[in-house]
Amino acid sequence: MPLNRTPCLLIIAALLFVIAHRLPAPIVETEENPTPAPQESVSQQKSKHSAKSKPHAEQHEASNKRHESTQATQIKARKPENQSRCAGVWTGVLSFGILGTAEETLTIDSTGTVVVEKNQFGSATHPATWDGATVRFQSGALNEIAFTLTPNADGQTAVVTADSMFISNPGAAFRKIANYETSAGVGTSASTTAAASQKANEIPTAKPVPGRPGFVYNPFDPTATRLLDVRGKPSGTKLKDPVSGKLFIVP
Repeated sequence: MPLNRTPCLLIIAALLFVIAHRLPAPIVETEENPTPAPQESVSQQKSKHSAKSKPHAEQHEASNKRHESTQATQIKARKPENQSRCAGVWTGVLSFGILGTAEETLTIDSTGTVVVEKNQFGSATHPATWDGATVRFQSGALNEIAFTLTPNADGQTAVVTADSMFISNPGAAFRKIANYETSAGVGTSASTTAAASQKANEIPTAKPVPGRPGFVYNPFDPTATRLLDVRGKPSGTKLKDPVSGKLFIVP
């Protein structure tokens, strides 16, 4: 008797279904891809770089300003000191060769470029140079005497040299008897009064010294042996006599 195949097939299908349902599911490994960090834009990178470099630039600029300020302060501090050391009224005794010795007074302005010399033989104004340590100028009837004045560290004494073919003063001791501001104030007051008392037709014209361009005789003291230095002054210029304070005209 032949077997009925249909029930067998159904039983086999049921068994397969049960077995297939109980098998473990296959393990699938998934690749772990970390989420990439968001990339910064070029503008953001530049902004960060600028933010980092800005404090450094500000520190560098501030350092430069402090350095410049320190230099300026040092220069300003040195300048008045150098000027005050040479400016003022200095007096001492010099040898004038066969003429003997005489008390000499040198009035130096605040820039060290003008010296008024006065002694028993007369007075004269001379252009000078000041290098921060020594004042130098030429004097004498023929501009033959080389003068130097070097203030000492105390600011109240100085060493003066005055040398020519006929006189020798290798190191005379001078002392300061007044500051330039004080002497200038007194001199200006006196000279202003004398000049104000002159009328226009009373202002004389100085006479030039033959063979000495730029030098004239003192019109208020014809016997004075000291000449007046008018070099660089145009003809017709009114100048003050350093002794009397009166005006005269450059020829």
